[in-house]
Amino acid sequence: MQALYCEDKEHQDNPLNLFCLEVDCQQKGLICSFCLLKYHQDHVKNVFPLKTIIHSLNKANNPKNQQELHNKGNEIFGKHHKIKQTFRQNLIEIKEILNKLEREIEKQIKLLDLEADLFVGDAFEKSISILNMEKLTKLQIEQAIEKIEPLLKTCDGQIWILRDTEVNQQAQKLIKTAEVIERESKFWLEKCLTDLKKLYETCQNPIKKQIKILSSQNRYQLTYEQWNLKETDAICLKSKKKHDIWLSGVGLYEITTWPEQELSFQVQIFEGSNLNSKKIIYQDKFIIKNDMEFVNHIGKIYFTKAIKIEYDKPYTIALTPNQSCLSYYGANGKFETDEFQFEEPTFSQEFSDNSTTINQGVVPQFFYEE
Repeated sequence: MQALYCEDKEHQDNPLNLFCLEVDCQQKGLICSFCLLKYHQDHVKNVFPLKTIIHSLNKANNPKNQQELHNKGNEIFGKHHKIKQTFRQNLIEIKEILNKLEREIEKQIKLLDLEADLFVGDAFEKSISILNMEKLTKLQIEQAIEKIEPLLKTCDGQIWILRDTEVNQQAQKLIKTAEVIERESKFWLEKCLTDLKKLYETCQNPIKKQIKILSSQNRYQLTYEQWNLKETDAICLKSKKKHDIWLSGVGLYEITTWPEQELSFQVQIFEGSNLNSKKIIYQDKFIIKNDMEFVNHIGKIYFTKAIKIEYDKPYTIALTPNQSCLSYYGANGKFETDEFQFEEPTFSQEFSDNSTTINQGVVPQFFYEE
């Protein structure tokens, strides 16, 4: 390769034979030894001789590695295509929901306007005047009575007009209904806008946002053998982080007696502190093999997708085996760690409790992203 020289006059035509690979370096790229001393002292470990980089690339340039890169590239492009498809489909659904929401709010406001007409102007007198006319069509009669219907009260075959106090109650009811519509629509639309802005910020700098999976503290202080896994073990947690996190996995204690048949666990996450199938936000099945790696008797189960955990909101994690087996378990459990607070969940009739408590159980820690 032809030798290249530094263009900085102070560097005396020093050869450009080094390469900086520091991600955040403003002078990243091909540099000379003077450049190294001037701009790259704080990350010298990420500066390499150009020959070393080229040698490593040539060494990796073989048919097997090329095929692996090709396969990995196709996998990445496939994921990118799926992201675009999912985004477009979600966008279509969001637009449809917004259109339905707009029509429904307009419909409800129109109904409220019709009822509110009774409390302004001369709508009541006009309806009575129309009903006292000699010649009326079926539609005119129905429309006139419909307008004053909120002021009519019936009971046991009797009909009468609401008194002043009852009219005031009806008016307050209309006002309260309008307030509820305004409050709910404002809250949810503002929440959607906030979430969309966060998504936009993330999409602007997706590469800079490094994904790092963190491990929570083990919530148990002691470890014993011979826990009988047969029903559902569950724990309710609240995040102590004052921002949203993404739960990406749970710890599982080491199996001590493996069953003859294939062992699997159903993992479920519920909103709230009650195991109720109507509150499930994530569910998947994981096959546990006897070559699973366990460190300090704890293995890792990673979800197929990370689950958003909001600050100070309760979620329940439940593990249910497909058959009975024995495992290690934790005891002397903590009510809180640096990351989470814990409480015992309640079980609906559709789930069988395996006697898990905060004090003892088989879900020792959690894995999450910030």
